[in-house]
Amino acid sequence: MRKCAVKPVYSADPRFSGCAAVFARYAEETFGIGWTEGEDGLILAADETCGAEEYRLSIFPEGARIAASGEKGMHNGLADLLARLGRDGDALSADEACLTEKPDCAWRGLMVDLARQRHPLPYVLSYVDLCWKNRASHLQLHFTDSPSFTLPIEAYPKLPTEGRAYTREEIGILTEYAAARGITLVPEVDVPGHSDPFFRSYPELFGTTGVLPASAEAFDALRTIFREVAELFPHSPWIHIGGDEASIGAWENCPQTQDFMKKNGIADIHEMYAEYIRILTDTILSLGRTPVVWEGFGKAYNDRIDKRTIVIAWESYYQPAYDLAASGFTLINCSWKPLYIVTPDTHWSPEEIAAHDPWRWDHWWKKSAAYPDGYRIDRQYPVLGCQLCAWGDRLAGMENWEDGIRRERELIAERLPALCGKLWHLNG
Repeated sequence: MRKCAVKPVYSADPRFSGCAAVFARYAEETFGIGWTEGEDGLILAADETCGAEEYRLSIFPEGARIAASGEKGMHNGLADLLARLGRDGDALSADEACLTEKPDCAWRGLMVDLARQRHPLPYVLSYVDLCWKNRASHLQLHFTDSPSFTLPIEAYPKLPTEGRAYTREEIGILTEYAAARGITLVPEVDVPGHSDPFFRSYPELFGTTGVLPASAEAFDALRTIFREVAELFPHSPWIHIGGDEASIGAWENCPQTQDFMKKNGIADIHEMYAEYIRILTDTILSLGRTPVVWEGFGKAYNDRIDKRTIVIAWESYYQPAYDLAASGFTLINCSWKPLYIVTPDTHWSPEEIAAHDPWRWDHWWKKSAAYPDGYRIDRQYPVLGCQLCAWGDRLAGMENWEDGIRRERELIAERLPALCGKLWHLNG
């Protein structure tokens, strides 16, 4: 295959000037060669016939050209070009090519747990970089859990954990950094379980039972909190409400919840759990965003929850993916095996991830419906794609937190290319 020189200059349709600047920065960081605007180099052109993430890339002796209909497609094309470039002395070159690319799966995601171990902002920005370079689409940020609440909520100023929460300025930097690279952030506030910061900061409102109560006052507070989350993340069409692993048995002895159930004719705590999810997903919909929730509610209550809600099927314990899909939910595959990373010692190989089917679930846990042989659902069911999940359960206990998050980033960087490669080309 013929090698073609690629001059480090670019000319761009005005709508792609921001994309060009992002690419020039990454290319200079990678190869140590600066890029400037000019002729006879890389051309970024508009092509309205391309789909939202599609691009056309040509590399030829006279230069290189990428065409797309929008910024996300152009970012994808530029990331592809960056991966093909190599340094040849003081110049850049790439193999001759002419191709049209579009992903087979719209959701090519990464989730990072920022609540169990705080990650300084530069690390969070580096995950955006990893997503861009691998043509990923979504970065879910698990901002809250029992150890800390890391978002700056002004309406409840005691809620953000001191020394752990990001400032509004930092969140602003993050949202604009991701938007400039075409990466969609998915902020997560995990309720009604995993919610110790709520109890610690406002016990008079949220109680102390280990799970958030059901009460008019608590729901009003959560609506206010999620409204602020939407304001903090203006470019995020999705907001994740958590919704799994809640110790709902505590509701049996929670006066607030028992009173709410009685007033609203709710028969038991399992129905109350589904009603909790309904109220919060409806809240997100009222904000003009799409709610995302972990698999956590029971099959008997699937009809209670708006089917615009996206469900992440992960454990196949609370409800297997085949029941969620048959009930009309659109899914994201976060099958624990092989898509979970728990630094330092729980993870699966890039090869196993590259072989994973978005319509298949596996698990090592005997209580999971996916144990021991896994299961597959029919491709007629809507599965948006897959997501790697990097959890901080053990990371927080490591002796040196900097070594821990550095190792976590290494594990992600080794595996995200395999996942994204699979989701761009399911059959090859």
